[in-house]
Amino acid sequence: MVAKYLEPSKFGILANAMAIGAIMRPIVSMGSDQVVTRRFIHEDKRAGLYWTMFCARIALGLAACIAVFLCLYSGLVKLSDQTEAWVIIITTVPLIFSGFELSTLLLRADLLNKYGVIAINVVLLFVSAAKILLIYMGMDIIWFAAMNACNVALAGIVTYLVSQRLGLVPAFEFPKKEIFLGVIRECWPLIISSLSVVLYMNIDCLMLRTMDSAREAGIYAVAARLSMVWYFLPVALGASFLPWLTKIYHDNPDRYQAALRRYFEINALLSYACVLVAFFTFPILINLLFGPKYHESLIVFQAHVFGVIFVFMGTARAQHLNLSQMHVFNMASTLLGLLINVGLNLYLIPLYSSFGAAISTVISFSVSAYLSSFLFPQLSNIAMLQTTSWLTSPFKSYFILKELIYSR
Repeated sequence: MVAKYLEPSKFGILANAMAIGAIMRPIVSMGSDQVVTRRFIHEDKRAGLYWTMFCARIALGLAACIAVFLCLYSGLVKLSDQTEAWVIIITTVPLIFSGFELSTLLLRADLLNKYGVIAINVVLLFVSAAKILLIYMGMDIIWFAAMNACNVALAGIVTYLVSQRLGLVPAFEFPKKEIFLGVIRECWPLIISSLSVVLYMNIDCLMLRTMDSAREAGIYAVAARLSMVWYFLPVALGASFLPWLTKIYHDNPDRYQAALRRYFEINALLSYACVLVAFFTFPILINLLFGPKYHESLIVFQAHVFGVIFVFMGTARAQHLNLSQMHVFNMASTLLGLLINVGLNLYLIPLYSSFGAAISTVISFSVSAYLSSFLFPQLSNIAMLQTTSWLTSPFKSYFILKELIYSR
């Protein structure tokens, strides 16, 4: 509804601002989610780790907001008017509240993530209702930027309150330098890889805004959002399986290989199902929900949605690399994907605009999540596991789904 109300040009401005905020997020979080979750699982005394990372994220969030403001003030970012500058500033403000999002990691570590999901969905429902009211009142784009900012900030705060209610938030301890440096030493490759992932998931919108127009950025943003609807599935699946895989990895290495194979097969099967459903049903939704002004988003979506297959498999591989502490390979893969995406965008955007950006994204996803596994000897078994999972999972679908439903 928001995209239809704002129309492609204004929605492109909003999408560009959200892309800037998304790019700053892994810098603020330091790409440490998986590392911190794993430490929460294994460590009984969580207070030092929790409050050190909490304070670090708030400080980095404030620094990120100041950096964005200085970039806007100096003219480094292409702007159409002062309204666009305010949209960007408002969108980045929730970075200051990123410390509260650590509570989500506590819930994951204790297998209580469902409470966090419920809390976030309640906030989303409230914000969605507010956006409908804004549309009814005919409000400007700045109000929608403010609602997006409220959604992110309130989700973190409400999750914190839920975790505190469940008794998971530890008593306050002053931040410790040695804890912070220990996390940074372990996860510095994840910072680079997380930033690379976010960049090549959002760089298309930024490059379209810079090289083409806000309208093309809006056309692309609608298509990308519809295919990204499915991205929560591999993330949710990974969050659910991580404690189980972590336990098996440490307790029974032989059983871990079988569990990892099944985990890859589940991801492969679900990725096929998502692409099939989306490819044939979402084009109808584009016409119904967004109207004729977004008709060009249809062909962009039908290309972009194939990236879902590689997102599922890349997320599955990332779980194994995290457990094996092979973060450098994850970093190298994502950097390679980013470089290919930027290079292809420079060539394809002038030729095909938003459709070229979609093609660039799918190719970069395939390189980062799959083809890069063949480049490193240490990942040769993962490359074969990915390949066989894609080839065999459709024929094992009944047994995979049965095990997924009844075994856990």
